[in-house]
Amino acid sequence: MNLKQSDTEFYNIMENFINEVSNKSELLSNKQKELIKIVSLITQQSKELLLYEIENALSLELTPIEIKEAIYQCAPYSGFPRTIDAINIVNKVFEKNNIHLPLEKQSTVTKQTIFEKGLTAQTTIFGEAMREIANGENTPNPAYYLITNCFGDYYTRNGLDLKTREMLTLCILINLGTESQIKSHINGNVNMGNNKAFIQEMIYQCLPYCGYPRTLNALNCLNEVLQ
Repeated sequence: MNLKQSDTEFYNIMENFINEVSNKSELLSNKQKELIKIVSLITQQSKELLLYEIENALSLELTPIEIKEAIYQCAPYSGFPRTIDAINIVNKVFEKNNIHLPLEKQSTVTKQTIFEKGLTAQTTIFGEAMREIANGENTPNPAYYLITNCFGDYYTRNGLDLKTREMLTLCILINLGTESQIKSHINGNVNMGNNKAFIQEMIYQCLPYCGYPRTLNALNCLNEVLQ
């Protein structure tokens, strides 16, 4: 017996609210909304809802590569365990829909280029001050790993553009409730061309998955950064 059958009233509350939140957003495309749903469910470690949402994403004509890249983008923020759980769920849906695995490779870096390409992605989003930190005499380990792994391994991939990846990153952080990083990536989204109204709608799209406390905290962060 599934949730709709066993807890019909709760299921209807959930579905009605998710649809209401989604329908009230006028600035985000259906594809953007769907990608936000996917990364939110991954960050919240939801298996059953993620299974349903991947089927829905395919029906909305998101490509398998776009779906996989959204999942991969979660790894540097949610960690490998949650991301691998999501990959396994998605692979089952893909196999059911006769989508051949593995998908076409999307990496654009090598061991020789990963630092410079990662740094280029980072400075594109956060400005040239990042380059000054990276080029210091002793680059701190966190800065090095951010450049090579977080930005080099993920932001440089094909399949999703840089602006979309930064949008999804902020949504992942909203779901995690990490306020310091939320503020940083609000600035990153502004630098990529997303204004306050757009970011506010992004935050609301996360509400059904992260709940009111984290949503209100994210809205407070937005108002602090963009007064």
